[in-house]
This record gives sequence, structure tokens and C-alpha cells, in this order.
Amino acid sequence: MAAEYYLGVLDYVIIVLTLLISTGIGMKFKSSGQKTGKMQEYFLAGKNMSLLPVVMSATATLVSSLTMIGIPAESYKYGIQPWTLAIGMSIGMVLSAYIFLPVYFQCGMCTVYEYLEVRFGRLTRYFISTMYILQMILWMSAVLYSPVLAMSAVTDLPIEPTIVVFGAICSIYCTFGGLKAVLWTDVFQISLMFVTLLILFTAGIIDAGGLSNVIDRAKEGGRLNFFNFLPSFQIDFTTRYTFWNGLFQGFCNGVAVYSVGQTGAQRLLSLRSAERAKIALFFSAPLLTFLYISSCLHGIILYAVYFLCDPILNSNETGLTKYDQIVPYFLVSKFHSIPGLTGLSVAGIFSGSLTTISSILNSLATVTVVDFIHPIFQSLQRNEKKSLLLAKGLSLTYGVICICITLSLTKINSLVHIAFLFTNTFGGPILAIFTIGMLTRKGFGKSVLFGLLSGFSITLWIGCCNLFGGYVESPLPFSSSKCTTSLNSTYDYSTFEISNITSPSTTPGFHPSGSEQISHPT
Repeated sequence: MAAEYYLGVLDYVIIVLTLLISTGIGMKFKSSGQKTGKMQEYFLAGKNMSLLPVVMSATATLVSSLTMIGIPAESYKYGIQPWTLAIGMSIGMVLSAYIFLPVYFQCGMCTVYEYLEVRFGRLTRYFISTMYILQMILWMSAVLYSPVLAMSAVTDLPIEPTIVVFGAICSIYCTFGGLKAVLWTDVFQISLMFVTLLILFTAGIIDAGGLSNVIDRAKEGGRLNFFNFLPSFQIDFTTRYTFWNGLFQGFCNGVAVYSVGQTGAQRLLSLRSAERAKIALFFSAPLLTFLYISSCLHGIILYAVYFLCDPILNSNETGLTKYDQIVPYFLVSKFHSIPGLTGLSVAGIFSGSLTTISSILNSLATVTVVDFIHPIFQSLQRNEKKSLLLAKGLSLTYGVICICITLSLTKINSLVHIAFLFTNTFGGPILAIFTIGMLTRKGFGKSVLFGLLSGFSITLWIGCCNLFGGYVESPLPFSSSKCTTSLNSTYDYSTFEISNITSPSTTPGFHPSGSEQISHPT
């Protein structure tokens, strides 16, 4: 029979308290933009933010609850290889600081998509801005839904009320406080994430029998594959994790988020100069690297904890069906007897969602007003008080849309994978357009749009094949030799069907070959 765990009164008190603190920070800045009536105050925090909140918020841009749940699950299955993502991201952040951000500061832009109209024409700006809005709406929903789903599987946390409460709280403080509230709440929330990681680390090492035991078990299980170079240093993008694959993927993510994504760039544009933005990214990069590598190590620690009794193989006792549930399961199974500690850890995981959603809500309102409403209704552009009121209404509206879509995900689970597919399809082509615009003098409106649509078609095809075609994942082996209801001593997952939140479900018997390998990495 599967184990059941319940959150105590103190756990709920701590969760509510963290939400109230976030709301209080946001309400402190509820007059942001109203005293001066200037949009710049609401969208860019008056361009006079100090470095601390921007550094912390920039770090939170690429860290969410999916990082705290999904990355340990990947390391648990495949070893520590995902650590190369963090190195690639840091390199991408440095490149963003020197190539893309100075252009936005020099031109005095509020959104990164304003550049597209200057370089390629208004149609390109409208098209990519629309793609960004659709992409971020789905991404918000996935970020909010995934941790709720994972936590509800191992606790009595109600799914629908949790979605509504967390979504509403985030929408309220973001709507009233603007970017300044988002930045300062990020400081609190990412600090909570650090505390949660520290708690999970310490508990995991103790439960595994010490650090030396963790290293020995990880080595025996083949999880310490720091540098997975293919023969002759080949680059093979059909393999799920290699050193070069992770480096390249992380690099593209780092450049895309801080250079051509409004969510990341807007935080940095709140500083008064490009030089301060560079400093912010230089401080943010090591923090981001630390968080990602810590998440990878957490997965290795969990592998050592469950070295001889994998909780998925022992699902009759644990009730787990997906590896994305392993972090929440460890959390509640170890801390349920300590009042308040489970609640603090749950709050830390959900803080990752709040930092992401609040930033997206603010950027969506900014893009809608600056890239669509102001160019069409120029008279409204001259009335900043009405524009400010409209921006707040849009922020709240997007929050309601996020909650509604997330609630629909509870009814149609496959939409989660579609959301991930849609959000990951457009990053590469959009990054290519900005790169062409800034590094070359070639490319004009129609040709760029044609290339953009071609790129979308190819990446969408790859994503759809990955989502609907099905493939067999090949994680490293696990053991259930010491489980109460043992299946067998060692299980080779090369033919085991896996379905989880962060990876599309797989189909046994499908082995990609030739061109199919491009869309089905193993």
C-alpha cells in the first residue's frame, strides 16, 4: 500500500506566511508609478534600481520550481551530466552583456522587440511579440502546474485551490507593485530557495550515511559522469546528455533569455546603464551556476539515499509513478515528523514558480502596451496615467488567464507537454533573427519573416515528433534489491517506459534511427 503523508497545521501556517510576506513586499510598492504617473516607473522601476535585487532577480530568471524538481530527477536518472547546462548559461549571459544589452540601452528601449521594428519593420515586431505572449502564457501555466502536481501526488495538498491561491497572490502583488515589487519579492523568494536546497542537501547526506557514502554509491552507479565526451570529442545532438550538448544548450538558453526574451532583459533594463547591467550579469552568473549544480548534486544525493531501493520500482510502497515526484517524496517522507519543516520546503519549491510567473506577468503587460497598444493608439501613449491603469489591468488579466489555463491542465494532462513543446519551439529562430540584426547588415523584413517561419516549421516538426512519436529513454540502471517488495536486484531501464512532467511520455519498442534521431534524442 502506498504511503500517505499530510501537511500539518504549522506547515500550512508557514506556507501562508511566506505568501503574505511576498504580498506585503508587493503592496509596499503599490503606489509605484502612481505618484509620478510615469510608465517607466511601473515597467522599468524608474531605471534606478540597485544592483542587489537585479542580481538576485536575474538569477531567478533561469531558475524555477521545475529546476528544483526536474534537474534532480534528471541527475538521478542520467548522472551529473546536466551540470554543463549551467556553464553554458553563464557563457551566454556574458555574451548578452557585451553584444545585445548595450544596444537596448543606447536606443533607450523599453522592450527588446522595439529593436525589431527599427531593423526589420513593424510586421516582424508584431509577429515575434505575439509569439512571445503566447509562449509565456503557456509557460506560466506549466511552471505553476508542475510543482502543484508533483506535491499533490505525495501529500494531501489540494490541486485546484493551491493553483488559485498561488496564482492570485502572484497576480496581485505584481499588478499593484510593478517591476520594483517583482524584483524585491524575487530577493525574498530566491533566498527561500537557497534555504530549501540547504535543508534538502543536509538531510540527504545524513540519510545516505555521509558524504563519502554518497560519493561511493554515485561512483558505483555511474552517476559521476562529469565529462561525458563521445569518442574523438564528437558532437552528437541525438544523445540526451554529453558535455558538448549540455554546453551548447545552456549557451543558447543563456543568450536567448537575457538578450531576446523580454522577461530577462526587462530586469536588466531597470538599471541606469549598460555597464551596471554587465556587473549584474557577472554577479548573477556564478549564483545561477551554483543553483544549477546544487540541483544536480541533489539528484546524486537522492540516488545514494535510494541506492538499493528505487522508489519508482517500489511504487507499491511509495505510490510514485514519475521521477519528478522524487524530490517532493523525499521531502515529505523525511520531514513529516518535524513540524513546519515540510511547509518551509514546500514554500521554497513554490517560490521558484512565483519568481517566474511574476516576472512574466510584468513583461507581458509591458509588451502588450508598448509593442501593440501604443503604436496603434498613439493618443494613449501621451496619456501615461491611462496607460498605467491599462497596464495594471492587463497584468491582472494575464494572471487570471494563467490560472484558468493551469486549471484546465488538471483535466487534460497532455496539454502540459504541448505547453512545453510550444514554449521550446520558438527560441532558436527568434534568437537567430536578433543575431542577424545586430551582427550583420544583411536581412530585411520579408526575407527575415520567411526565414523565421521556416525555422519555426523545422523546430515544430522536431518537437512534434518528440512529443507524439514516442521513444525509449535510456537512463542508468537502478536497484530494488533491498525493497520490502523487491522486483529484482538491478533493473536496466533501457527498455523501460517513462512518463514525467519534464519529458514527454515514451513508447516501448520505438528506436529512432537516421533522420528520426534528430527529433528523438536518447
